[in-house]
Amino acid sequence: MDKYDAIIIGAGHNGLTTANYLALAGLRVCVLEQRGVVGGAAVTAEFHPGYRNSTFSYVVSLLRPEVIKDLNLAHYGYEPIPLQNALYIDSSGDYLLLTDDDQRNANEFNKFSASDYAAYRAFEETVAQVGTLLSKQWLTEPPKLGDQGISDLISVMKLGVDVFRLDAETRWRLMQFFVGAPETIIDRWFESAKVKAMVAAHIMPANYAPLSQPGASLAMLHHAVGEINGQAGAWGIVKGGMGSITQAMAHSARAKGVEIRTDAAVARIEVAAGHVTGVTLATGEFIAAPIIAANTDPKRTLLNLLGEAHLSDDFARDIRGFRQESASLRINIALSELPEFRALPSAGQIADHHQASITMIEDAEHLNRAFFSAKRGEPADPPIIEAIIPSVLDPDLTDKSGHHVMSLLCKYMPYNLSGGRTWDDEKSRVVDRVMNYVERFIPRLREITVGHECFTPLDLERTLGMTRGDICHGRLEPDQLFNMRPHPEAAQYAMPVAGLYLCGSGAHPGGGVTGAPGHNAAKRILKDR
Repeated sequence: MDKYDAIIIGAGHNGLTTANYLALAGLRVCVLEQRGVVGGAAVTAEFHPGYRNSTFSYVVSLLRPEVIKDLNLAHYGYEPIPLQNALYIDSSGDYLLLTDDDQRNANEFNKFSASDYAAYRAFEETVAQVGTLLSKQWLTEPPKLGDQGISDLISVMKLGVDVFRLDAETRWRLMQFFVGAPETIIDRWFESAKVKAMVAAHIMPANYAPLSQPGASLAMLHHAVGEINGQAGAWGIVKGGMGSITQAMAHSARAKGVEIRTDAAVARIEVAAGHVTGVTLATGEFIAAPIIAANTDPKRTLLNLLGEAHLSDDFARDIRGFRQESASLRINIALSELPEFRALPSAGQIADHHQASITMIEDAEHLNRAFFSAKRGEPADPPIIEAIIPSVLDPDLTDKSGHHVMSLLCKYMPYNLSGGRTWDDEKSRVVDRVMNYVERFIPRLREITVGHECFTPLDLERTLGMTRGDICHGRLEPDQLFNMRPHPEAAQYAMPVAGLYLCGSGAHPGGGVTGAPGHNAAKRILKDR
């Protein structure tokens, strides 16, 4: 029987982060991954012969610089490439193309409003201020809601001081973001429908909510924390795809003596006398350890792997009620040439919009229509689409010169379909409708497509083990964040069973490729030893 100081369930980026920090402290660590490859949602794969892409997660910004430095990821191949531009476009051909040229951006806004650019600059500054405040909380353990100790009180006091240091207007704006509805915030700041659509798209990425839902803007603040190479607010891709992050983490961990086992699905977390003792694999093999850190989502960890018999009735009920649903569908497309946009002809030459994050959204109401469609169990038609063409910045993703790969993230797509339909039956029809929509922007899309792959919410659940296909391990909403994520009694990474910890995105600060939950869980484990 193998025995370790700690077992990590899941070799996603947070699990690998936890493993690295525990190994740095001298623990003998084993990481168990159900798939044949490490990385979780941050992987790169060949999805069509000669074409590679970030299969699930596809952009980087939120990965904490402290984690990058501590794990020496640059040494092991981590190389981010900034996306300098952003395109917001509708099917009529109206668009906003934002670059690093301030005057050019002003001209773009002025096509739709004489005042919205100044408002947007002020809005972004406010968001950045709030993002800076929140970023200070990301690598700290949130305070307990009740039965606070000295460390919890100090944490609350530090947060209070940071809030107090904001000017009065920014504090007011902060409260609007926390409790106000996005549509109200958008209407207060902007007059142009095009700009309102762009800001709605900002709010949307990690959210599953209508614009009328109070507190739904928090997802936008979550994304305001990011940076690349010290540039605040920057987003980008990773050379070699997102798998380069987790491969670097795995190399760093192995250099510290961490054992990583793939094709090692955990069937059960074992408990004796109220303390974890190890895990049993799907093969029946038992592996012993007094510490288990689960990178799996809260429901899978606590209800399935651990089991409700080890939880109080109230706690189990609350975890069952923890909302997990991102309603995303992911398509990777192999292209025989550079896509030509109807509204932005470039004669086959790489242009600014090809090097951009591309959002296809008709107007702000488009987001509401997509959400309520999904709530009825109907895939949004058309969906809101976030697209990038990473091969423009990283040509090594394809084997043939001039060929490209494109990523489409489509929202909203419900986990449960109406009328008893299944995603296995509907996937091809939905993909066809998505392609029809994208062809309004790229007329020859089907002609230049040589292959594609699609992951529905059900596929994400099956492939990655994420409940309801929620890549964030739980919706980013006020009552599921900070010291309520995933539960007030489990918000400090330690679960109700001694020796069991949550180190994935279901813990504070939430989803995205951040490394923060993994970092914080490791610190809590070492504190408890």
